[in-house]
Amino acid sequence: MHGITTERLRFRHITLDDVDLWMPYINSAEAIRFMTFTQGSRTDCEFMVRRSVERYADDGSGLNMLELRSTGEAVGQCGLLTQLVDGVPELEIGYHLLPAHWHQGYATEAAQACKAFAFEHRSASSLISLIDPDNLPSQQVAKRNGMVAERTVLFRDRPAIVHRIGAPLT
Repeated sequence: MHGITTERLRFRHITLDDVDLWMPYINSAEAIRFMTFTQGSRTDCEFMVRRSVERYADDGSGLNMLELRSTGEAVGQCGLLTQLVDGVPELEIGYHLLPAHWHQGYATEAAQACKAFAFEHRSASSLISLIDPDNLPSQQVAKRNGMVAERTVLFRDRPAIVHRIGAPLT
């Protein structure tokens, strides 16, 4: 998705130089409350950034840095991730926004761009988002992206609701 743009956002690959841009996320207890990271841990931040970079090489999937087209300011991360859910490979739309950019519609805008990209390129017959049962804002993003809650699974030893949308019929 590197190079994709929306009305307000630009997607670009994450690089190891993005750790400092991403520390405000790791510093926020509210932002990481559904993750296994330690608040303020630079090591966890480096791990998250490194994992995205490794995914590009491993299977071509991964989160992308989201920037405002108007200023280049970092807004968050969003992308298509290959995930193994109950032993089945699935293509997930994942998103994390920096707290300063919450409640401005960026997550929905980015998630909709991922959906359009995946279906346009026939990357999968359906897409999912794995969301903690208590993460109501992310569930709302999934709903605005046309996804429906399907079932609850254990993902990385934690409960997650699988939200799904099928590719449009052509």
